[in-house]
Amino acid sequence: MSSRTPLCGWMVAFVLVMPSVLTAQERTARDVVDLIVRNGPQANAIRSALEVVRREQLARLSFPNPGVLYSREGAGFTEFLQVEQPLPLFRARTALMRAGAAATTAAEAERDARLWVLRADSAARVARLIAEQTRVDETGSHVRDVERLVNILRVREREGEGSRFDRLRAEQELAEARQAMASAAVARADAHAAVSVLLPQDVTVTRIVGVLHQPVAVGSPADLIARAALMRAEAIALRRAAERADLEGEAVRRARLPSPTLFGGLKRAADGDERTHGGILGVSASLPLFDAGGREAARWAAERARADAERLAIEGEIRSEVTRALDALTQRQAALAMDEGAAGGELAAIAEVAYREGEIGILELLDAVRTAARARLRSLEMQVEARLAQIAVERAVGDVLWP
Repeated sequence: MSSRTPLCGWMVAFVLVMPSVLTAQERTARDVVDLIVRNGPQANAIRSALEVVRREQLARLSFPNPGVLYSREGAGFTEFLQVEQPLPLFRARTALMRAGAAATTAAEAERDARLWVLRADSAARVARLIAEQTRVDETGSHVRDVERLVNILRVREREGEGSRFDRLRAEQELAEARQAMASAAVARADAHAAVSVLLPQDVTVTRIVGVLHQPVAVGSPADLIARAALMRAEAIALRRAAERADLEGEAVRRARLPSPTLFGGLKRAADGDERTHGGILGVSASLPLFDAGGREAARWAAERARADAERLAIEGEIRSEVTRALDALTQRQAALAMDEGAAGGELAAIAEVAYREGEIGILELLDAVRTAARARLRSLEMQVEARLAQIAVERAVGDVLWP
């Protein structure tokens, strides 16, 4: 009895723990997208790029290191020990701090832009995975419907009420339905792999639950275009890049101003038979004769012009993207609202009753069952297209519009 107690305990623990584990592997679409953007490998790589820029800008603010110089002259014995320290004046370091802050801000806006693209791409992949999951369910339902018909036809054939042709035709339909289900399973595996590669390594999602598409109210194009002009991270990043170019140009010009280097030390020299000691104090400065910073400042001015031109181009693209995405969403939702795929199930039920009563043949019955299955798949495709159109609108606007 005592030997069975640990085994029973483990079995009870397994029964209690496994449902929670399985539940943890089923997540909603929003949870999956949030996981990808928060802790996914691509999201971490995007954030790491910002940290690189931040560290680079901090490294530019380091004070120059002091230098030590020792020299000795053999003729007459003279030796020097000097310490040198460059002194950044003319607010050069302040200009570097401002340029570094602008560079970090621009990198943050670029990070936000890349994360938003990642979020939109993740939402699209998750929507396709939900669609493929539903497609597997629908094709499986179709297989079960045909299997049920095949079983009925086999019984009718044995009892002499049905023909061999009816059974063989239904079995051929069953083989095609199973092939469609296998293809759907392969597509689901591909969609699952596309989502899994974006998830954190310690997270496993077996199934995504939730509704694929819900109708939403479409706002006016003018309001959404104005909102996109303020929210799109790409445009914000280019504005920050233009500001950084101005500050970098100022920092370059200040860095080329005369930069003094203060030095001092000790001197020991021979004076007859004796050696005397003395101090050294001086200052040196670089003169901006050949490089006054004009070329580098002109490069940053060109960078400013490039950022402005690219920002204007992106603003035009934003207006076009928002308009196209809104039009596509309106069309997709209107088509989905007019879809009558739900009537396919009723058609199959009526056809089966008519077949049992001898009013129609097996071909008409199988055609009705196939039509019902195609209607469900057509409705699924329309839901996917509508959901992807929603994601496209949010991506074009640069903000979450619907929960």
